[in-house]
Parts: sequence; structure tokens; C-alpha cells
Amino acid sequence: MSLEFMEDLENVGEATEKLGGIRDFFEGLLKKDYIVGDPEADMESWHMQDGDVSCAVVCQEFVAEELLDREFTEAEFCAYAEEHGWYDPETGTAPNDVGNILESFGLDVERKQGVTLSELSDMLERGKKVICGVNNEVLVHPEWAEMPGVSANHAVQVIGIDSTNPDDIRIILNDPGVPDGRGISHSLNEFMSAWATGGNYTVSVEKE
Repeated sequence: MSLEFMEDLENVGEATEKLGGIRDFFEGLLKKDYIVGDPEADMESWHMQDGDVSCAVVCQEFVAEELLDREFTEAEFCAYAEEHGWYDPETGTAPNDVGNILESFGLDVERKQGVTLSELSDMLERGKKVICGVNNEVLVHPEWAEMPGVSANHAVQVIGIDSTNPDDIRIILNDPGVPDGRGISHSLNEFMSAWATGGNYTVSVEKE
């Protein structure tokens, strides 16, 4: 990690906290592997979503396949969620309903607002599966996060954090909304900006 980068962090102050405890994450880097999570295995569950607003359902499908070691389809998950009032094919899934399908399968689901980057890393290190609310446009254009009215409009599965190059931390996603979304990586700034549009809302899942 460059001295210049560390000096920049000293001057960040409250902005650092807003970005989700980035300092805590960097201080913990030496205690962890370069890649946190199991992105190579989790990429196997990816497919692009068929529905326009089915991202949260599809992310739950990814997680179910990874934790339950069986295959599902987007169609059956959408039908099941719609039947229970957890998914609307016109508007998608409400944030508080993300994880309901997984809970009904007996998995342990925790929903949390304001998750820090360090906490996200710890979740992955402990083997939890993680779904985050983001803005899909801000993932590509992080500067758009400051525009009025920008909020989270998309769900992605975070499958890894690559710290191989500490000056270019990459957040690895299974993004069901783009054709190249299998294991797609974004810079730390891109991800943190997109994640912040939803208040760093995160759903973590594990077997009980």
C-alpha cells in the first residue's frame, strides 16, 4: 500500500466513514488473504436475468444453488416469490423482502443497513453469501452518485474482494443485469459509490 494513499486516508475524516469504514478494511488487509470470498466457485451459479426487474430474485437463486448444492431456475423462483407477495414482475422486490425465499428454505438471513467495507469483508471471510443493493448506472459512472434523486435500483451478489494490488482493490460481483456479469469486477470507488446509493444495504446468508 503506497505511503501517498495512507496519507490521503489521514485527510479523509468523515468521508471515510461515509464510504463504509474503508480505514478499518485497509488496517485488516495484513490479517487476511489477498482474495476474500470464493469467487471462482460462486461464478458457476451466475446467469443473466431474464426479467427486467428480477435481479434480487436471481441473486437469491445464485445463493440457494451455492449453499444448498442444487440447481434452480429463475422462472420457478420468480413464480414462488410472486405467489408469496415477495416479487412483482412490474416493480421487482422490496429491499426488506430480499432473502425471504432463502429463509423459507431454512437458510439464516440477516438484513442490515449501513454495512461497512470491513464488515462486508468479514462476511465473505466467514463463508457467508452476500447480496447488496446498488445503483447499476453508478457502478459504471460513480460520479453520478451525487446527482439528485439517485438511489439503489439493482441487486448484485458480492462474491469476493481482491486486494492483490492494494492500490487497486477490486470488488468481484455476480451481476445478473449485464451480459458480462459473471465474476465482473469493479474498482473500490465504483462499488462503494453505487452501494452508498442504497445506504450500504446488505443481505447476508448462511446455513444455520
